[in-house]
Amino acid sequence: MSLEFWQSPNFPGLESLNQLLLWTRQRGDVPLLCAKRNGIWVSLTARQFYNRVRAVAAGLQALGLRPGDRVAILSENRPEWMVSDFACLALGLVDVPVYPTLPADQVAFLLRHAGVRLALVSSAGQADKVESQWPSLPDLSYLCVFDDNAQPAPLPGRPPARLAWSSLEQHPPIAAAGFDARLSATRPETVATLLYTSGTTGIPKGVPLTHRNLCACLNYAAVGFDFGPGDVRLSFLPISHITERHLNYGDQMFGMLTCYAESLEKVADNLLETRPTVIASVPRIYEKVAAGVRAQAAAASPLKRRLFAWALETGRKLAPYRLGDRPGPPPWGLRLRSRLAGRLVYRRLRQRLGGRLRVAIAGGAPLGRELAEYLLHLGLVVDEGYGLTETSPVIAVNKPGARRPGSVGRPLPNLQLRFREDGELLVKGATVFAGYYRNPQETADVLEDGWFATGDIGHLDAEGFLYITDRKKDLLKTSGGKFIAPQPIENRLKASSYIAEAVVVGDGRQYASVLLTPNFAALEAWARAQGWAWNSRAELCARPETRNLYAAEVEKINSTLARFETLKRFTLLSGDFTLEDGEITPTIKVRRRRVAEKYRAQIDAMYPAE
Repeated sequence: MSLEFWQSPNFPGLESLNQLLLWTRQRGDVPLLCAKRNGIWVSLTARQFYNRVRAVAAGLQALGLRPGDRVAILSENRPEWMVSDFACLALGLVDVPVYPTLPADQVAFLLRHAGVRLALVSSAGQADKVESQWPSLPDLSYLCVFDDNAQPAPLPGRPPARLAWSSLEQHPPIAAAGFDARLSATRPETVATLLYTSGTTGIPKGVPLTHRNLCACLNYAAVGFDFGPGDVRLSFLPISHITERHLNYGDQMFGMLTCYAESLEKVADNLLETRPTVIASVPRIYEKVAAGVRAQAAAASPLKRRLFAWALETGRKLAPYRLGDRPGPPPWGLRLRSRLAGRLVYRRLRQRLGGRLRVAIAGGAPLGRELAEYLLHLGLVVDEGYGLTETSPVIAVNKPGARRPGSVGRPLPNLQLRFREDGELLVKGATVFAGYYRNPQETADVLEDGWFATGDIGHLDAEGFLYITDRKKDLLKTSGGKFIAPQPIENRLKASSYIAEAVVVGDGRQYASVLLTPNFAALEAWARAQGWAWNSRAELCARPETRNLYAAEVEKINSTLARFETLKRFTLLSGDFTLEDGEITPTIKVRRRRVAEKYRAQIDAMYPAE
């Protein structure tokens, strides 16, 4: 398959991800992936990538792995992640991405449930997680660490299974002719990957996605963005997440260079170093950008603040032209103001993002109309999209010529949408998965005649733009795009003798927090033992010693949670939830929406930076 054929209008679209590797080979010595090594950005060319994939595939084959076997990838973003992925795809293995931030017991659950035979991990720290759970992983035969200087110790209970990545990667490659024939023969219905996502109960659910699922999304999601060779994208969302995985495939599809950020903490520096033309992020990154601009403006002199306000007003008037709502260029006077505002104000924002950014995409959580419009008025158009793991992932996305701030864009043309009476969105099409792995009940709950129930409430406007307005389920989603199942955390908190009720909050927020109601019998007994006297429960709850008691209880639970689940703040309420106030049902279940409404001020106080 030639590059010219790939780019021609007669190309029917991807049928398997392995076609990407065949095309990658055609690109020769063009840089494909880029990562920092010992303080220096080092590129991996398309030819090198293809050869490394062939070598690793040979190494995996030599281990006795066969089509359908599961291989876990537990790693931060780096070239080895994608090399491993494509080596598995080439052999018909099913890779199982695992978030590198998960604690050991959650990692073990995924590996055990998926029946993983080989775990590819990035570092000694990740290897330690697997080793600590080794006795509970009977299917796991091999452990390989990308960092050769961080090999794990011999594993107890079974024959040593240590593998050096260098020896795996330096295995004599599979002959190119036979390898390419194998890639070409990949059947679209073959399962490519098994991703895990948490449900409302907090129990992870496996989502098998086929080559057809993933390619059906790739063939349509980016149409209209005009991506191509010369574009550079900085990758900082975890590849373990379906969105970033999709973006990596898209980069290869359009001949772009993917640069892997060192970490989220280093994104600001890496933006300046790589000067990307494209970024895709959860809203939290854009929130930080906006907050930085606001803080800078607030600290400026009165004259500069007036200049900033003038630039924002100029941006507001330019917005219809930037969105494509008004045909043709802006009036010459507005264009002149735009150039001046660009030099004096907008340029600073562009410089923070590397100075070359032309496409910014948001996904993973609601961006919010206010933030989208604020950035738009500063000259940064952020195209928000929407999707789920089960839909491979994109359902809808804003793009050039079809944008509406506050919406998630128009649905992909190869999908059908409909809504239940309560507004829940249902989706059907080639991107929709066939059912959860080893979980028929959960599958039956969300799939009927090919229609997938998203759990999100939304509607289409008269122009076909999709708006997501609410979540049907209790699952929380932070502004960083992380899903948090509140019930398991709440149940652990309520195991404390001092806590009667707990409600975890944080949907659309930067982090999770919790409202607590005390078990007053236990609290008051503890207070009397300290020799205290108090006039009201509110007074007792307000004492610093009481807060320290509950802070210790919360910290006990935090130590058992993944980093993104930890409760950063808590509020101790001085009364119980009652049936009369509508906070609980007759069966003593908390009505979350009512609690959120009644205690809005207390919840907002736990997010002072927003």
